[in-house]
Amino acid sequence: MRLGFNLISIFLVLHCNVKAPNQNVFDPTNIIGSSAVVLLGLGLGDELKITSRYKQNDYPIFVKTEYLDLDLSAPAANYFSKSNFKISDPYQNDLILRDVFPLSDSRLRVLFSVSSRSEWREPVLLSITKPETMNEFSFPGKQLEFRFPYPRFYGSISEAKGKISASYLNDGRIILVGGVNPSGSTLSTVEIWDPETGVSKVLPSLNEGMTGLSICVQKTGKVFVSGGKTVAGNVSTTTQISDKIYSIDPSTETVTELSFRMVRRRFGHSMVCLGDGSILVSGGQFQVGVDPSAITKDHELISLAGNSSVLLDGASDFPIGIIFHAIEYDEANSRILYFGGRDRLDSYAFFSNTVYTINTNNFSLTSLPGNFATARSNVTNLKMPNMDRVLFGGMNREATGSKAIESWNESLSSTTSLGFTSRFKNGSSIVRFSDEQVFFTGGVDTYYKSGILEIYDHFERKNFIVDTMMSPRSEHSAFLTTKGIVIFGDSALTDNRVEVYGKD
Repeated sequence: MRLGFNLISIFLVLHCNVKAPNQNVFDPTNIIGSSAVVLLGLGLGDELKITSRYKQNDYPIFVKTEYLDLDLSAPAANYFSKSNFKISDPYQNDLILRDVFPLSDSRLRVLFSVSSRSEWREPVLLSITKPETMNEFSFPGKQLEFRFPYPRFYGSISEAKGKISASYLNDGRIILVGGVNPSGSTLSTVEIWDPETGVSKVLPSLNEGMTGLSICVQKTGKVFVSGGKTVAGNVSTTTQISDKIYSIDPSTETVTELSFRMVRRRFGHSMVCLGDGSILVSGGQFQVGVDPSAITKDHELISLAGNSSVLLDGASDFPIGIIFHAIEYDEANSRILYFGGRDRLDSYAFFSNTVYTINTNNFSLTSLPGNFATARSNVTNLKMPNMDRVLFGGMNREATGSKAIESWNESLSSTTSLGFTSRFKNGSSIVRFSDEQVFFTGGVDTYYKSGILEIYDHFERKNFIVDTMMSPRSEHSAFLTTKGIVIFGDSALTDNRVEVYGKD
C-alpha cells in the first residue's frame, strides 16, 4: 500500500512540474528529472519516431547521393550509431553501410557505398534498433522500406509507330491517335490502351492518316483532336496540313469528324479544352514554308455548341509566330500559360524564353516577368509543389536538344538554373514520377538513339542516370500510371510492345 502511494506521489509531482518552461524534465541533476528518467526508462516516455523524406511513390536516390537523411521526432540523434542499423538480405554487399552520425539533435545522416544496383526487385529494408543508452524515449524499432523500379515489357499497342498524339483519359486509360509507322507512312489509327491490363482497344479510324495532331480531353470525358499533317516530313503543299476537328467518345467508342473546320490549318499548335466546353487553339504552322510567314501568331476559339470556330482579334496575338510551344491550363486563375516555342522551321529560327499568358475570360495576352536563360521549343513544363514551374528538354537550335533544367517562380518574377541532364535529350519523353521527381526516357543523344533513363529530383536539385530502358527509343510516349511509367512507340522501331518502369 505504501509503495503504491509513493508511485502515485511521483506521478503527481511529475505531472505538476513538467510544464514549467525553464525546467528540463530529462535533466538528472534535479529530483524531477531523475524521477522522470526512471519512469520513462520503464517505457512510459514519448515514442521516438524516425521518418525519411521519401514517400511511397518516390524513387529513392540515396544509391546515387550515397547518403540518406532521417528526421527524428525528438532530440535523440546523438544516441544512434552504425551498430543500430542493418541492411536487409540480399543487399548487404550491394548497399554497404559506412557510417551513421548526427547532423543535428534531431537529424541523422546514414552514409553508404554502392557496389552494384542491378534490378533490385525485392524491397531494400533498413532496420533501426533502439540504442541501449537511450532511456528517455520509448522506441520499438523502425524498418524503412525502399522499392526501386525496374524495366520490363507489359502489354502492347496495336502496331509499331511513333510520333503519336496521346493523352490520359479521365479514367486513367491512355488514348493514342495517329502517328507514323516504321515505313514512314502516317496512320489513321485511334486506340485506347489500358494500363491495368496492358491491352489496347482499337476504335474507328480517322478519315486519313495523320501525325502531329493536338489533343485535349473535356471534363465530360470526350476527346478532341485537331490539325496535324498527312506526311511525316516537311509539307510540300498546304493541303497536307489539316484543318479538321475530330470528336472521340471513349464511352461509346465512336470517332466523328465535326461538320465544321478550323479557320486555319494548323500543325505544331496547342489545344486546350476550356472549362466552359469551348476549345482554344494557338499558334502552329498553317502553310508551306520554313520561314516565319508559314507560322501563325493567332488564336482560334472553337464553339462546340455553335458548331463554329473564329479567330480572336489581334489583341490576343503572340508578338511572333509560335510553333512547338508548351502550355499549362490554370483553370483556377482563368488563364493559359505558354512556354517556349520557335518562329520558323529552318536554322534561323528565333526561340522563345518568355512566359506568355492569355486570360480565358477576355482573351487578352500578356508576357510575365522573368525570362528563362535558355530559349527553346518542344519544351516540357511541370509545376512543382513549391509552385516552381520547371522546364526540361526541348530544342535550342536546329536538330539539337537542350540539356538545361530551369525553373520559373511567378511570385518572385525570377528564373533559376537547376543544372543539366547528362546527355542531350532531343525526342525524349519527360514525365512526372512523383511529386518532386521527373523521368527522362530515351531520346537522341546527338548522333545515336538513347535507352538511358534519368531522373531529376527537385528536392535535391540534382539529376541522375538511374537505369536503361528495354529498348532505345525516340519520338515515343511515356505516361505515369498505377503500374509505373509506361513507355511505347518509336517511328523506326518495329516492336509494338509497351515497357513499364515500375516497382511491382
